[in-house]
Amino acid sequence: MLELILLDDSERRFALAENTELMVGAAAHCSVRLAALDVSRTHALLTCRGGKVIVLDLGSTNGTYLNGRRVKEAEAVAGDLLRFSSVIAQLVPPGGDQGGDTQVAASGGGNGSDGPGPGLRSATSDQMPALVGDSLDLLLARWASGGQGAQAGLVEWLVGSRGLKGAAVLERLGREVAVVAAHGEVSRVLEDPECAELVRGSRGAASPEGVDVTLAGQHVLALKSAELPVLVLVPGAATPDFGELSLIARLLAVARRLDGAPPGGPTR
Repeated sequence: MLELILLDDSERRFALAENTELMVGAAAHCSVRLAALDVSRTHALLTCRGGKVIVLDLGSTNGTYLNGRRVKEAEAVAGDLLRFSSVIAQLVPPGGDQGGDTQVAASGGGNGSDGPGPGLRSATSDQMPALVGDSLDLLLARWASGGQGAQAGLVEWLVGSRGLKGAAVLERLGREVAVVAAHGEVSRVLEDPECAELVRGSRGAASPEGVDVTLAGQHVLALKSAELPVLVLVPGAATPDFGELSLIARLLAVARRLDGAPPGGPTR
């Protein structure tokens, strides 16, 4: 038996035992009910027969994806990442963690909950078109391959696919500041003493917030949250708006957990 776990703040789990099925969608009768605006009423069906899990897209508008690849019908195994339009989930053994636990993306709850949850979920649903598509699929496929750290993959994706000059994940460890991952034109920013002070002095709000700062003479966005490391973004061809920052924060939460970081956020 496997479980489908939603990679959102709720991390709700749905058992997928032998000879059972899970209907995924926005309709009230769905066993996995999702509130994201881009999820179809009856989006997909997961069935377990003969020890195999089959994912069937039910003609959804925005598609069902397996490890970043859009599918009509496909077999899935433990550890695979599923995406129902903007809502990310994972198949895991019963009671097991995700390939490092995860949470992200514009999803509503299951088990009868159809309202937006805590944090930025409702805003993310409205802004998902900015990130959903081939670009996000590349990131999910990279995470599924397990070829590198998830946070390293995230900052590379932000630079390579989202038009940023540089990105880095910084974590406070006591009075020290550790660079968890960095990519692009960010080295001068990280060398600025004010950057370390920004991380040391960061307490963050319960919901992620973006702060405009100047480091090493460059305009920088610092994404802060009580539960996450500080993500430093150097704008380039594009500057993330509020909706995109909301989703980036959720992707960082996913990446952090995929890398095996303990829940509860970094040491403050």
